[in-house]
Amino acid sequence: MMRASSQEWDGQDRSSSSAASRSSSSNHVSLEPPVTQSVRHRSLNSPIDSIHETKEQHVPESNSVHIRESVIGGLTETNHAFHRGGGPPGGWDNGPAVPAHRRRMVFKRNALWWLLHFIQVLVLSIIVILLLVAVGVPVSDNGVPQPGDYTKMEFDWKTDPRSYLKPMDSNFTDYNVLLDAHMHTTYSDGVLSPKQAIYYAIANGYNAVIVTDHQTVAGSIAAKKYAEKHHSDQITVITGMEYTCCRIHMNLIGINKSVAVTPPFPSDDELRDVIDKVHDMGGLVIVNHIPWSNATMLPWNDARLPNNPTREQLLDWGVDGFEVVNQNTFDLRSYQFVQENSDRLVALTGSDMHYPGSSYAWTTINAENRTAEAILDEIRNRRTSFLLDASGTRPLQLAPYNKNYFKYAPWGLIGDYFYGYADKYTGQYSFQGTFCQNEVLDTHGTMMGWFVLWLIVSILVLEILYWFFRWLLLLVAHAIHGCIIRRRAR
Repeated sequence: MMRASSQEWDGQDRSSSSAASRSSSSNHVSLEPPVTQSVRHRSLNSPIDSIHETKEQHVPESNSVHIRESVIGGLTETNHAFHRGGGPPGGWDNGPAVPAHRRRMVFKRNALWWLLHFIQVLVLSIIVILLLVAVGVPVSDNGVPQPGDYTKMEFDWKTDPRSYLKPMDSNFTDYNVLLDAHMHTTYSDGVLSPKQAIYYAIANGYNAVIVTDHQTVAGSIAAKKYAEKHHSDQITVITGMEYTCCRIHMNLIGINKSVAVTPPFPSDDELRDVIDKVHDMGGLVIVNHIPWSNATMLPWNDARLPNNPTREQLLDWGVDGFEVVNQNTFDLRSYQFVQENSDRLVALTGSDMHYPGSSYAWTTINAENRTAEAILDEIRNRRTSFLLDASGTRPLQLAPYNKNYFKYAPWGLIGDYFYGYADKYTGQYSFQGTFCQNEVLDTHGTMMGWFVLWLIVSILVLEILYWFFRWLLLLVAHAIHGCIIRRRAR
């Protein structure tokens, strides 16, 4: 293309030059060497505009200015005409039309280049996404620390519930013990240490607590030692543990040794054996949060603790009482059941504190003194009532942020995002290394399909924006370059 165009133009130029020479040969003979002009054509080897070929044309000095203007002025028109497949519309009309097979070849080559480029970007995007999933999901499951640094929490207030609450039993007006019969520490799944749990209880108006960590009495023993050493005049700690399985949660109180845990789904006989063993150790068995245990869980559409024993069964097995208030839930049915069997059952309340928050209930006891033995004697004799504040106490306190949380939270949030494309149901934890329900994984194929579609659209939009702004920058650069050339020409 380059050679044919240059030869035709060169031939026309020689004819016009010879005519001019004949008309002026009688007046002037030029001895100057011919002036070299460059004509540049656009490359066909890449979809990106580039200039790669220069054809030297030798013309007389008298025609140099005219030729320069024709070349510069016609370059753009030639380029447009070439892509249209025909000669230039005017000015520089001596270029031949591009053959159809040549146009098809260029189009196919450019289309293939863009297709391969798009596939490359898409594959790289998918690889990045898979890497984010591979790192983010495990971090989301196991690696993100607590947002709050609970080790730095302090509780420097004092709530007096008796100043504005009356006991459920209106005749039970004389009491000297405000008991929280259910709380946890860092010895199981609580966030407060035994020391902090003592300060939390004092701040919220309790002067006696039963620490009941899952499957161990170690937390309650540690809390008891600290309280006796530092706050014996303010609070009494009774030892115990929360027996935890997939059928029932029970507080085993007044014991100093952990009771061995039976399988996640113990039989009726195995549960009876646990109750009898606690009684042999001099302790009491209190059944915890029946409404929570029997709440329906989806997608199984079954109780959180399947095959939870009935109240009548538990009474027959010899339990000593029921937790009638857990956190801010008042179990009216269990309270009525205790009233119906008041000669055999006692009612207690518990905050079930894992994270520090409001307190809602206080078990009231009128003990001979505030020793653990005296309080347990009143519980055995079923002489209790309780205060209830469904709104909860104030003030509340937020834990200061854990700096390590900010370090790993971005990965955890990425994992949480990808978890949104599937619902993973694990069920209730048994506190024995297993779960009480079979795991269910429900993937959202439609959502995944839309994600792929939006990914492709996003890549296309970014590509369009990239090439648009690239063209715009080249246009600006060309304009600036033209201004510089014109200023230099002056």
